[in-house]
Amino acid sequence: MAISDWRTRIDTLDQVIIDLLNRRMEYALEIGKLKHATGLKVRDAQREREVIDRLKAANEGPLSDEAISDLYTRIIAEARHLEGEGS
Repeated sequence: MAISDWRTRIDTLDQVIIDLLNRRMEYALEIGKLKHATGLKVRDAQREREVIDRLKAANEGPLSDEAISDLYTRIIAEARHLEGEGS
């Protein structure tokens, strides 16, 4: 397969990843509404650790566990922002 074929595959996957990330953020927005309605704090550090630990345990590479942790730390921070952390 040529480089251009691999790049086309990557471009397609990138679109799927963006779609899934946006869906994840939509779910986070709904969770944020529920948290605000029930007086819960946006940040749940234990839940964040559980999510990252679960994903690292499921990771079969070649992405490193450190990369998983870094990526999901950022994704979760964005979700907190959308949920209204600090408001």
